Amino acid sequence: MKKKFIRVMFFGALALATGASFVGCKDYDDDIDAVNARVDGIEKTLSELQAQVGGYVKSVVYDPVTGKLTVVGADTKEYTIPMPKEMPEYSLEVTKEGKVILKKNGTEVSSGNITFPDDPVIPTYEEFDPAKLTMNDKGEVLYNGKKTGVTIPATPTPTSSIVAIKNAEGVVTGYTITTIEDGKPVNGTFSIVDAVPLKGLTFAPSCFVGGIPSLKASNLTYNKWNAQKYDAPTETGEIYKVADTESYITPQIWAYYHMNPASASMDQIETLAFLSADKDYYPVSRAAEMNPIANKAKSKVETEKDGQRYLKVAMDADAEKIPAMNSGKVAVYALQAKTKAIGGEEAKVITSDYASVYRVVMKDFVLKTLVGTDNKVLYGQTTPRTGTTPNALAGKAEEAITAAEDYTVATDGKLELAKLITTYYKENGGTELIKMENVEDYGLKYVFTPSNYIGGANNETEQNTFFNAADAALGTINPEYKGQDSEATENREPLLRVELVDIATNQVVAVGWIKTKIVKGTTDGFPVEFNKGTYYYGCDKFDKSLSYIDMNDVYAKAKLNKTEFHNAYKLKVDGSGNIVLGTGSTGVVKEIKDDPATATNVLNWVVTPAQALALVKASKAEMFANVTYESVDGTRGDITITMKAGIAMPNGVIKNDQKITQAWSADKSYVKADVKEPVTTAVTDFKLDLFDVFEGRKVVVSDVNDTNFPSFAKDKLTAKFIFSGANVVTIGTDKYTFTVTANGTQLNASKNGAAATKIATIDAKGIITYNKVDKNAQTLLNKSAYNVDPFTAGIEIVVTNECDEILPLTGNKFDVKFLRPINVVDLKSAELKDATTGTAKIDMSKLLGLTDWRGEAFAVEPIDFYTYYGIEGATAISIDKDKIMTTLNASEAAPKLLKDVAPNMSIDYACDLKKSGNDITYGDLVYANGKFTINAPFKLFIPVTVKYTFGEVTSTVTLTITPTHD
Repeated sequence: MKKKFIRVMFFGALALATGASFVGCKDYDDDIDAVNARVDGIEKTLSELQAQVGGYVKSVVYDPVTGKLTVVGADTKEYTIPMPKEMPEYSLEVTKEGKVILKKNGTEVSSGNITFPDDPVIPTYEEFDPAKLTMNDKGEVLYNGKKTGVTIPATPTPTSSIVAIKNAEGVVTGYTITTIEDGKPVNGTFSIVDAVPLKGLTFAPSCFVGGIPSLKASNLTYNKWNAQKYDAPTETGEIYKVADTESYITPQIWAYYHMNPASASMDQIETLAFLSADKDYYPVSRAAEMNPIANKAKSKVETEKDGQRYLKVAMDADAEKIPAMNSGKVAVYALQAKTKAIGGEEAKVITSDYASVYRVVMKDFVLKTLVGTDNKVLYGQTTPRTGTTPNALAGKAEEAITAAEDYTVATDGKLELAKLITTYYKENGGTELIKMENVEDYGLKYVFTPSNYIGGANNETEQNTFFNAADAALGTINPEYKGQDSEATENREPLLRVELVDIATNQVVAVGWIKTKIVKGTTDGFPVEFNKGTYYYGCDKFDKSLSYIDMNDVYAKAKLNKTEFHNAYKLKVDGSGNIVLGTGSTGVVKEIKDDPATATNVLNWVVTPAQALALVKASKAEMFANVTYESVDGTRGDITITMKAGIAMPNGVIKNDQKITQAWSADKSYVKADVKEPVTTAVTDFKLDLFDVFEGRKVVVSDVNDTNFPSFAKDKLTAKFIFSGANVVTIGTDKYTFTVTANGTQLNASKNGAAATKIATIDAKGIITYNKVDKNAQTLLNKSAYNVDPFTAGIEIVVTNECDEILPLTGNKFDVKFLRPINVVDLKSAELKDATTGTAKIDMSKLLGLTDWRGEAFAVEPIDFYTYYGIEGATAISIDKDKIMTTLNASEAAPKLLKDVAPNMSIDYACDLKKSGNDITYGDLVYANGKFTINAPFKLFIPVTVKYTFGEVTSTVTLTITPTHD
């Protein structure tokens, strides 16, 4: 199957930082022009644009050179949004199977999946719709509000972006735009009207009857309400009376359809027609034919209150032939839309799914308003707010006047009530109140009017004089006195009359009243941010204050002078009087009142080096502190002042040219530690002076910026060495793990999880001392010859300044390899003849040789290596008889234990170390045969252990037993 896919182009950039500055005349003129543009409604924030144009636009054009984003709304008006310049490019591909692939420069970054039906017989709005591919403020790509598993890569700061969604033919179908408003990302998704041809229609039911999606054809019955005339406002307010005779409305029938794509408009549609059919609805007889007609002239595409875009089709039909609800009859219909040819797309006929239509009677209309989360019945209606007894004050404002207010509104605020009003009705003689979704569809409208009455302390004041009548007609309470905001409106209780009106006859279908109360006004708070530069880490604290200009900016934004501001606001403090800082803040902030240098109150912010360093260790590159000014009397919102600063850390380098080349490995990654070469005095310790391997015995730090970091100038630095650890070592079945003390001066080892013991130390002079008496230390040192795999420990150079702050370094880590002082060498040439007369013996010196860490063989003169390394006494050399291996009845590749092969054959050895000049003997190794004749040579592999000052070394030596007869 040929795969179709959707491509989405993403352009993203870091948000630009803002800051205050002085401007010249031209800049000032430009600023004035920008302000005028805002006043004229040309330039919009994204939030304002969404509110203005909704989710559908005609075009979106981004100019990467100027950063200007131009949007043409569905109303053909042009708007602009400022964006960053030159934003990088991403792409998003969606295959027919629903795989979503995010790529950057052609390389896959992320992928996920979405699910939608594949090629249904009748296309529906459930089919893949590009307009449903959006992005949230976390950069996550969504389809129909659900995560796809694809995420735009995160950036260190909030990001502005434009995502242009394209179909397989390269046509842009919509955009997701993200901008930064008040430091936070704001998203808006817009679909391009008519970018993609109409593909499918699905009926949106207003009800289900017997499980069938259905449409209601309504007839409205009501008794109109008439206002009673009065000469002057009274304490009890207006009165309405209900008529005895019924009135009727037979409204236009509206059928709603979801469109795929939702961005289609009426401009695409050539004709509309209904297909109708009568169906048997068992067990009752067929419905009469109703012959519905689609009135294209009245039909429209609209975005409804639920945010969805619908094709709204006007249905003309003989209402008397539409089956009544619960009549047992059913009439069904479907909509056919013939589209126009668009671009390369030919004209098509699209048929919706079938639905049924029923006639219902609506009456007993009730007005409600949303108070908090409850829809409450308006005062003055027949249906009471509480209980079931008909309201005795129906048609009278008096009920609202004497009741508690439903809403409060500030003297300097507004309260939009129109959007909170809903209408309910009863259907077909039922008792349940049903919500009417769109009153306009039923030939109705809301009319809002100030409802005057006499009130106040002495019941002398007309309450209508305290709010704007023009705004009231729009359903908004806007407190005013003589056309201006005024504290004189405080505590007034204006009423708003709400009428549900028959548009055709202008008769009042239902009437009710809403009571409000005007309370003391509040002033919104605001955040303000000041950049206080960069803290260059060092011995000195970061100590910055807001300037008097900074504080004047705060005063100006609050529209107060200094005295007024500090009378109206106070800093938020704790019980001890300390300024409370916001979450995530660093340091301490204090207020300097009437600073003598500025004659104003300023905030002083102090951060210690330790506090700044803690942020750096937490991967932060910036620090901030925010404080809150609270309203003294509670009528003003909080003002949050944030001071922020970058954190810059010094960096130094230990360069390889400071290391004495001949003392280091070729790659300068390690040095070797050994004991001193033999002298007449026996060796007693194992030490290495680390400064010795650096030129001039100095550790020199390079590349530190002394200007920005004077605390880390070369003459203020001190270097030391610490252990950085060691890799796990396994010897046989034993596992050694390592730890370092908190100050880094001692390396410890634990064998198989047991208590750790000291292996080595480093002192303040850089001298490493290896622990010669600890069993773990001895085992690790003697695990390998000097040229195989010596025990290795990690070393780190730490450089501090005069206040003991550590300078971050590179090139400051290396290893030390501890060379084993002695080695046991298998000479492999020793032989004994079987069945020798007397005793078959051979001196151990014929089997093994000894060398030191230099590879030099042991000698007695002129320097006695044995004495120097502590190889002395009857226990200096020993063998392990039980572990002697042999090739007797075996092979070198697979030797056997001698005691298992020939139990009567034995090897004995007693150390007897004797020196004569450079001649030395170690004592005889005695062989006893197995009481049988040997006809062929075989070998014995004898484990030998040599004890010395730094532990013991175990190796295997070879002895060949030759046959009794040649």
